[in-house]
Amino acid sequence: MGILNSKALLKEKYDVIIIGAGLGSLTAGALLAKRGIDVLIVEQHYLPGGACTSFRREDRIFDSGAALFFGFGTEGFHPERILMNSLEEELDIIPREAFFRLNFKGRIINFYKDINRFVVELKKAFPEEKEELEAFYSFLMDFYNNNIRGYEMLTTPSELTLKDKLKMLFDNPKRAMNMRDLLTKSAKDIMEPYIKSERLIEFFDMLCSSYIYCTAEETPAIMALTTFTDNHIGGSYYIAGSAQTYSNTLEKSIEKNGGTLLYRTRVNKILFDGKKANGVLLIDGSKIKAEKIISGTTVWNLYNDLIPLNLISTKQKNWVDSLEHTYPAMILHAAVEKSVFPKGTSPVEYYVSDSSEIDMGDITMYIPTFDDHTLGPEDEHILTIFSPAPNQTWPNPKDQEYHSEDYYSSKKKQADLILDEIEKRLPDFRKGLRMLNIGTPSTIEKYTLKNWGCVGGPKQSIGQDLMNRLNAKTDWKNLYACGDSTTMGMGLPAVTVSGFAVANVILRELKKETYKDNVEDKYVTSISSKEKYEIPNIMEYNPEIARKIARLCQHCQDAPCIAACPAHIDIPNFMRRIEAGNFNGATKAIRESNPLAEICGYVCSPESFCEKQCYRKTFTENAMPIQELHKWIASHTDANGWSDYYSTINGKKIAIIGAGPAGLTCGYFLARLGYSIDYFEKEDKLGGRLLKYVENNTIVENVLQKELNSMVSSEMNFNFKWELKEQEQLVKLAKNYDYIYLTAPFDLKLEDISKSIVSSGRWYSDYPQTYTIIESVRDGRQTALKIHNSF
Repeated sequence: MGILNSKALLKEKYDVIIIGAGLGSLTAGALLAKRGIDVLIVEQHYLPGGACTSFRREDRIFDSGAALFFGFGTEGFHPERILMNSLEEELDIIPREAFFRLNFKGRIINFYKDINRFVVELKKAFPEEKEELEAFYSFLMDFYNNNIRGYEMLTTPSELTLKDKLKMLFDNPKRAMNMRDLLTKSAKDIMEPYIKSERLIEFFDMLCSSYIYCTAEETPAIMALTTFTDNHIGGSYYIAGSAQTYSNTLEKSIEKNGGTLLYRTRVNKILFDGKKANGVLLIDGSKIKAEKIISGTTVWNLYNDLIPLNLISTKQKNWVDSLEHTYPAMILHAAVEKSVFPKGTSPVEYYVSDSSEIDMGDITMYIPTFDDHTLGPEDEHILTIFSPAPNQTWPNPKDQEYHSEDYYSSKKKQADLILDEIEKRLPDFRKGLRMLNIGTPSTIEKYTLKNWGCVGGPKQSIGQDLMNRLNAKTDWKNLYACGDSTTMGMGLPAVTVSGFAVANVILRELKKETYKDNVEDKYVTSISSKEKYEIPNIMEYNPEIARKIARLCQHCQDAPCIAACPAHIDIPNFMRRIEAGNFNGATKAIRESNPLAEICGYVCSPESFCEKQCYRKTFTENAMPIQELHKWIASHTDANGWSDYYSTINGKKIAIIGAGPAGLTCGYFLARLGYSIDYFEKEDKLGGRLLKYVENNTIVENVLQKELNSMVSSEMNFNFKWELKEQEQLVKLAKNYDYIYLTAPFDLKLEDISKSIVSSGRWYSDYPQTYTIIESVRDGRQTALKIHNSF
């Protein structure tokens, strides 16, 4: 029997359940779904992507976290490019000439993609250390070309088969020995033969801190060597449209290939049969089974919250407790007048105030509007600003202190300190500030569940690197892991490889084809910039126009439109899917709440519900055209916008009296859950009150019939010309059915049968004459949920 909750109708069992929708999880889910694996991803947030999401305020698009992207190049380590090509999903990227511009002790250094040009920059900044720099970078590039280049892996070292390991050894024994020797060394160790200047040691120490969040002495040599070289080979990019575009693309691939994403829902526990994982317990009490479980959460959330304590040994507990985390961070999202920024400002500006340690003065400003002009008003730059918060104390989002007056005061005080640091370089920054949103470590933890509001998982220091981290295969059978707590660590390429690794491990176990890097390269397109475009005023029933109009949605978290909709359709999420071109996913998302999607597109009264409360009306004249897009997407996707999942027959029989919108909605959901449904309708056809809309030409008849035909299934039987006139009819029905849903008007009196009868809909409301279709849909779905939960 399937599962019905307030958000979706789910299967009782999936091949794979993935906890969290961060990039590692989305990667794994997309790759598995592409191979025909039935995947469910459960995410507590309302958006996919984890740290790779964006939010909107008054037509400004802010990247929540990730705003500088590696791994999309045609050379070097490029797992993101391989991923898009493997999934056959198109993506536009904007190459950057430089990663960032560094302001370090008065020196301005551009980190150019071209490594020779970058070394020239370094020699200008450190003219007395030219020879040291040349020698060090000669060593770095020589080692990279002979030992790393061309050996990029899509499976983490922890998950290589013996055959793979032997092949790597015998193909190039010298390389294998060189790489093994690096495993016990630090970045400081490989620098020492070449770098003698205290100024350069300080500089590279700072560089390790900025890239890897560790000092040079803590940073594993292999990680520093790869970072210092490969980034220059592959280059950095911005994803056209915002960071959310990338996550939306992965979501589209998952849903296109039959996978399911469930938002605004938390997994409470992983279920086990002995020591074998076999399902999850959701926060609402629902239990969903699966052959395999993937955790995309942090190692601390996995061990301390999700796995039952009786299955964790003292040794495992001590290991988890011993892991040192990365630093927490403050994040400011700002809209600033372009006139504030002097000529030569880079899309990424990095200020370092004290190179001896990571502190709040080490500020990174991401300014994507230099490349993507669709993110905000023409005269503004949109910024995401990071500032480390290693020695600050912030409440857990669950604490009472969170959102207290003291919290808000501390939040503003810390933001002012960051702005003070920025104004040392940009004196008019506050004057040009038009919008500011302040995020604390508490904010990061609330939305990403990253413990203590840290920027990643465990620190990637020696002793906590590679094989010393959480592996793709955990200590428990059928429980796997991906994300920035696992072998490859933090950063977009690393978590993407973690997704490849866990997908390949599972595919290998299922004897299915694994993923390799030998795919046709034709789905990722580099563009010079993304230009602003006009949003059409008229729908015109064109997919590209619909996508542009959907971009007007502000993706509100606590969306007033959802609260105003009687059926509580997740409007921002279907709008987001339309914008992403995920049309079938958009319609299926609507039909999880409202199967009469196209009909309601004709007959609903948005001016009384969703559009009346639309957030856009707080800063513009017009609301989102929700009803128009609702109608268009249901019509455009047609039969492809319906779920094909029906549970096996469960032996329960339900009688529904009245085949109008409430009765049909209830029967639709119950039939998909495996119930046998018998309708008793006084007219000679389906539809009830909907038929009057055909008569007055509000609905075209073929639209009504198409929608009703898609709702009707083999689990339904119809008795027409049956009218409820006396109570004895209900008494007889009660003897043959497990439940009766009464939508037709009737004054029920006998208590002995009333326990198996539920009534709702138009005739049981306080205002039957003004009762709307969408309210009938709501009542029908709620009744289905009530009946299902009673068994």
